Amino acid sequence: MLLKLVADVMIDESLLVQLNGIGMSEYEAKVYVSLSALRVASAREIHEQTKIPRGRIYETLTSLTRKGFIVSSGRAPVRYSPMEVTATFERMKRESITSLDGLHERLKTLEAGTQEPMHGYELRTEWTRDNQIRMILRRAKSEIIILCNDEDFLTKYSRDISRAAKQVLLYLVIGRVELAGSAPVKCYLGGNDIGSSLFHRAAGENIGPSMKLLVIADRRESLSVMEENAKVTGIVIYPDIYAGFLSRKIVQEIQPIGRARKRS
Repeated sequence: MLLKLVADVMIDESLLVQLNGIGMSEYEAKVYVSLSALRVASAREIHEQTKIPRGRIYETLTSLTRKGFIVSSGRAPVRYSPMEVTATFERMKRESITSLDGLHERLKTLEAGTQEPMHGYELRTEWTRDNQIRMILRRAKSEIIILCNDEDFLTKYSRDISRAAKQVLLYLVIGRVELAGSAPVKCYLGGNDIGSSLFHRAAGENIGPSMKLLVIADRRESLSVMEENAKVTGIVIYPDIYAGFLSRKIVQEIQPIGRARKRS
């Protein structure tokens, strides 16, 4: 009887839909609801409760851990439990308010018809970076330039990049040719300036964060994701006064390397 009650909680479709609405994937939502009911469980127990394919359980658990929704025991067998719900959602509220405040100020400036000053926003969590990357890909009106040196990003945002390429002119510039197999659209390699400045620094210049992703939309807005000492952070700049110059420089220098391999 107890197991039946837990199963009823886990398949609450309306709850899954709400979690999808805050950015969780279908599998993430099912695992999170299951753990919220079970409180503590191993990957095997979660697999048995959710019926999610065994090969996707650990990937989903890792994603939820990175986003701050769950924690692991670190012991063998590893067991997982949800973070305290109130603290988790208070954090998400704060991040959402910060993002909405920035959007509010930008819209007020447009409404007033005045020249908007340049603003920069730090994206400290994977959840906020994920939302902002998808937003910038959706709202671009004419052109998107993506510089990427990370296969995980190409895989994660494959559908978003493909969708954007159907709406606007899109240049996908990769840091090394072997990434072309993971690219969802036609991609390019940068010339010497792009390679040495953004992707492959000289030994004496290997100081500071390394770039994993840079998105420039409509030659006016930019979003960068960088890593330093295993810490990943993101920055959104709007309007980016250097975006126009950088966009022209990139488009002049890049060379196509053929269309991406089709995924089966």
